Formats: sequence, C-alpha cells, structure tokens
Amino acid sequence: MAVFTVANIFSILWSWLRLSARRMVKDTTRSVTADGIAKADTPKVCVAVKAGFNLQGEIAKLAERIVEPVVAKLAVHELEHVIDRIRNAFEQFTKTRAAADTDFESMAINVLEPVQPKLSDAEFTRLVDRLRGAMVGFCQTNDWGQSVA
Repeated sequence: MAVFTVANIFSILWSWLRLSARRMVKDTTRSVTADGIAKADTPKVCVAVKAGFNLQGEIAKLAERIVEPVVAKLAVHELEHVIDRIRNAFEQFTKTRAAADTDFESMAINVLEPVQPKLSDAEFTRLVDRLRGAMVGFCQTNDWGQSVA
C-alpha cells in the first residue's frame, strides 16, 4: 500500500508538469507541410543564423562600446567622427587580415588621435587599450570565431 505524503504528491505533480511542458514544446516545433506531413522545424537558433549575421552592425556596436567611458566628454560630432574612424579600421580588417607583426597600439593611437586633446592622459590611454584589445581579438579569430593561435 502506497503512502501519499505532501512531498510525494508534489513530486508527482512536478514530474507531470515537466512532461507536459516537454510535449507542448515538442508540439510547437512541428509544422505541417503542403502534403499534410508533419515535420520538425529547425531550432530558433538556426533561424537566426539563416537570417544572416550583420557584421557591419556588430562592428558599429563594438565601436560605440569602445568609446563608452568617454561619451560625456565628447561633443556629438566628435563622437560620431571617432566612431566612424573605429568602424573604418575594423572594416579594413574584414577586407584584409592583419599581419602577425601589426602594431595595434599605434593603429589605435592614430584612429583616436582627433579626440586626444579633449581627454586626460588616463582616459586616452584607457581608450587606446580598449581599441587595441578589440583589434587584437578581432584579428586573432577565424571565420568560425575560434582562436587561430
């Protein structure tokens, strides 16, 4: 004879809820073709990949994140100008890969040079380090996002 305690009943209800949730998810990932045959849809992650990866949009977001710490110190036109320069630098990397001996720090200094007078030495150094790090990371990955080294 089985003894039904609150813990046993709760365990049974929890198992039933998980099972029905799995069935609901499985049912929603099926579709019916024109022939009336049910087939499984691709996972949502694959749908996002099929839609395409917007590299230019991601580069724009990255450029904005790099200058984030000093946004308050720059005028709008200066901010837009330096973000455009950062985007152009990354877009050049997408066209031609950087060599192993590339001096990313001097590249970062050249890109950020127009805003240097508006920033303190510490802020400018921080910005150069952020940009240099992003450039190194961007150039050391292959097309699949895996490290080359």
